[in-house]
Formats: sequence, structure tokens, C-alpha cells
Amino acid sequence: MNQPISKDRRGSFQNSDLSKIFIPIANGYQETNRSELLSVNSSAGPSPDHEPENAVSLPPIDGGFHAWAYLVSAWLVELLVWSFPFSYGIFLNFYATDPNFEHYSSASLALVGSLSSGVLYLTSPIILPIINRYPWHKRNAMILGVILCVSGLVGAAFSTKVWHLIITQGILYSIGGSLLYFPMTTYLFEWFSAKKGIANGVIYSGTGVGGVVTPFVVETLLEKYGRRTTLLSLAVAFLVLSLPCLPFIKPRAPVAQVVDIRSINTRFLSFSPFWILFAANLFQGLGSFLPSLYLPTFASDLNLGTTSGTLALAFLNGASVPGLIFLGWLSDAFDIRWSILISSLGSALAVFFLWGFSEKLAPLLAFACIYGFLAPSWSALWPRFVATSDGDDPRQASTLMGIFIAGRGIGNVLSAPIASGLLRPWYLTNKSTAAYGLEGYGPLIMFTGFTLLVSSLGISYGLIERQWRHQHE
Repeated sequence: MNQPISKDRRGSFQNSDLSKIFIPIANGYQETNRSELLSVNSSAGPSPDHEPENAVSLPPIDGGFHAWAYLVSAWLVELLVWSFPFSYGIFLNFYATDPNFEHYSSASLALVGSLSSGVLYLTSPIILPIINRYPWHKRNAMILGVILCVSGLVGAAFSTKVWHLIITQGILYSIGGSLLYFPMTTYLFEWFSAKKGIANGVIYSGTGVGGVVTPFVVETLLEKYGRRTTLLSLAVAFLVLSLPCLPFIKPRAPVAQVVDIRSINTRFLSFSPFWILFAANLFQGLGSFLPSLYLPTFASDLNLGTTSGTLALAFLNGASVPGLIFLGWLSDAFDIRWSILISSLGSALAVFFLWGFSEKLAPLLAFACIYGFLAPSWSALWPRFVATSDGDDPRQASTLMGIFIAGRGIGNVLSAPIASGLLRPWYLTNKSTAAYGLEGYGPLIMFTGFTLLVSSLGISYGLIERQWRHQHE
């Protein structure tokens, strides 16, 4: 009878060295210890050191060439997939003066950016169950994802109406990004166990690095060569950089062994801490995307110049690199509630007191650094959310990961139309020289800070968890 690969409570394969081997049998692989195999061989004949020629040894977990190669390749895929949506503020500022799009409302142009990131998040609970059910198609899904991402950028280059941009740069690109990105994330729980928090932070830091470089590259290309050449150049760069990563993004265990037709255990849906964390994650997603979307236009409205907005966006994205690694480490080393509280409360205070009172470039850059360090870093906490929500094995864990990612996507998609409704004069408009009095930014700033503050209530899951477990003992 086939035995599944054993897993520990952290959701990763236990055999972190080569003491475990897998022997091909009729319908998969049988796990065994080398010591057990040697004992069997010793009783059967005179060659106690003999192992079957077709035995499969697994590479190490939490280290070794294959784990680090996966980490580097996953980091680059993260950079490529997310740096364009997170740099959309530069495109938004350009599209507002582009002859093809300047007559469209800012809400419709902002929708392109919210879709490019929101659809990426929202498709996770659809794609992850499918690729977990058919894991041998993960490589094909990633190749198709590259093709769709490149097609989306090429299509945007030749767009002449805003609905063209919505379909190409907003939807087609993000669907392709999902097909490339989410199969990659499922392997994290195979290659890393004790270090999965910091490994997750390292991978997600790719978004920050890309967010530092991409705004300047995009702005320079748009100013010198225009929209069409810029988007075509980005499409070529995406293709050239993503394809070499695919051979290293692979499973640790043989694919035949990890095929599992069992349905996902939905017990977590009755687990109150799951819903507390999901709601906190959704509120965090509602507000966290808005500064990166509006900082370039905000800087222009402050008469700081286009380059100042690009610089602020680069500071925000760049600060997320150490922030992701720090909060990933913090979630590994201490109770995750500390990470939630520091991220939520710190980013909310930065919005209220730094962005809200910005009049010049220096406080705006200070806000971008502090906010970038704290707010985007929630993505480094998702593996611990998964562990808290009864995600015991890699397949269950990746599905739960998809649900938390989708929750953030709901927030991102809703944030653009909500923000467009908030960008209008209010009580303090033209009554203060600070950002609260600048045109309609006051309500937007208040909304952003409030949603981040509400997300800090996620720390209450610990109390709810104790009550739930007491009731179910």
C-alpha cells in the first residue's frame, strides 16, 4: 500500500536530509528509511549496503543548491510579475496626458491599475486548487502565463481606448501573471520549513526591488520613446528574464508522489481565527494599495514635479524589501500578533501624521519609507496565517494561502472605485497647506489610515482561538 510522504506540523516534508528515499512502485513511490532498507537487504542476502538502483533521494530542505536555486528564481519571478502593477502610478500619470486617454476619467484609468494587481490576487483560489489537483501541469501553466503576460504588454502598446487597456494591461497581463506566479508559490512549502517565514519574505522582497527600479525605467522610457516603445521593450525584457527561471522552479518530491485526489479539508471555515485574520487581511488590502497608486499624481498636484512622485514611489517600494524580510523573520521568531500590530498600527500612523501633513518632498519621502517598510509586508505573514488556520500539509497550505491572497485582491479591486469617490473637496479643502487640504486628498488619506488601523484588530485572533479550542476540546 502506498504511503504518503510524511509531513510535520509546519506543512513541509520532514526528511530534510537524504536519509529518506522513495522507491518507485506500481502507482507512485513508497517512502522508506535507508536504515530500514539496509536491514531488509541484510536479512535477504549478503549485500547489506545495496539499495535499489531506482530509489529516489530527496534534496535537502531549508538549504542546498536546489532550495537556493528555487529561492532565487522565485524572487525574480516575483519581481517581474508584481513590479509593473505596483509601478502603475507612473503609467497613470502618463496616461492622464496621453492624447488617446486624456479625455477619460481618472477613475477609469485607475481601474486598469487596480485590476492589474487585484485580478492577480483574486484568481489565486481558482488557480491553486486546479494546479494542486493536476500538479504535472504546473510547468505548462507557467509557460502559458509568460505568454499571456507578454501578450498583455504588447496589446497595451497598441491600445487606443481605455477599455483596450483594461483588457490587456489590466486583465490579460494579470491572468498570465497568476498562471506564472501561483504554481511557483506552491513549491515554497516543499523547499522550506523552519525557514519558510524568512524565505517568503525574501521572495516577496522581489516586488520591492522591482518597485525601486521599474518606476525610473518606465518613466525614462515613456519620456524618451513614448508609450508603445516602452511597453514593447518591457514585454521583451519580461520574456528574456522569466524563461531561464522556469527550470529551477520545480517540486522537491517526485510529482507522481504528490498527486492527491482527496478534497480539501474545509474545517478551517468553522475556525473563528481564520475569519478574524481574513477580515483583517481584507481591510489591509483596501488601504495598502492606495499610496502606491496615487503618490505620483499627489506629488504633481503639490507642484513637486513628476520625478519627485517617481522618487517617492521608488522609496516606498524599496523600503518594502527590508520590511518584508524583517516581518518574515519576526513572524518566525515571535508570536505573529507582534508582526500584525507593528505593521498595521505603524503604517496607519504614518498615513495620518506623515502623508496627511506633507507639504514638501522631505516629509513625503519619509512617509514613503516608513509606510513601505510596514504596510506591504503583510504578504510575508501569510504563511503564518496559514499555519494558524489549520494548514498542516503543503496542499492544504497552498489553498489557504490562495484564500488569503484573494482577500487582499478583493480589497485592491474595491480600493480604486472607492478612492475615486473619495477624491473630492471636503471641509479642509483649501483651508490647510498640508495634504489634508490639497484638493480632494483629505478623505482619501483618512480612508487609507482608517482601513489600516482596523486591520490591527487581527491580533484578537489569539483570544478567539483559545475560546474556540476550549469549546471544541
